[in-house]
Amino acid sequence: MRTVHRVRLASILAIGAFALHQLRYLLAFGDSASAQLAQEGHRYMSDLLPPLAVLVLAAALATMVRGTEGASPTRVPLARRIAVFAGALLAIYVCQELFEGLIATGHASGLAALIAGGGWIALPLAVMIGTLAALLAHMLESVERVIAVIHAKRPLRLRPPSVRGRAVPARGISLLSAPLAFGLARRPPPPAPA
Repeated sequence: MRTVHRVRLASILAIGAFALHQLRYLLAFGDSASAQLAQEGHRYMSDLLPPLAVLVLAAALATMVRGTEGASPTRVPLARRIAVFAGALLAIYVCQELFEGLIATGHASGLAALIAGGGWIALPLAVMIGTLAALLAHMLESVERVIAVIHAKRPLRLRPPSVRGRAVPARGISLLSAPLAFGLARRPPPPAPA
């Protein structure tokens, strides 16, 4: 059950990291952001959209699974959760930019990779996106609780469901499945191919 919770938090964090990276360039470079991203070796970011869509589905599925299991997570204070998300998003951004500085041609390296071209915008963006991520996690946990309450109110079936209709006797089945054996066919079967 803790694994499902971690999948949901990792999904929210991955989506937030993608949003932080893209918004940082969009705010710093405006209309020329896509050209700047291409120049600095960020083309791989557009390839991450399908896996991110899968992560969105994973977060939704994790919420439903935990809700049907009757999970009741402990409530983490919102301020603490915001700080953890913002710190994690900023750490991911810093590592990503430093790594891109090492491997991508045209990308600044070292401290310049973090500060150059409006890189300082990442700090307030990390706090803003971290707040949204914490609120989203809080909301999904509330949905999880609602699902758990609905799931708990369902009555348990004590006996199997009744079957309508009449059972066909065993001899009736053999008559229907082998009409040739009882002379019910109008014509003989076709000859076997030679």
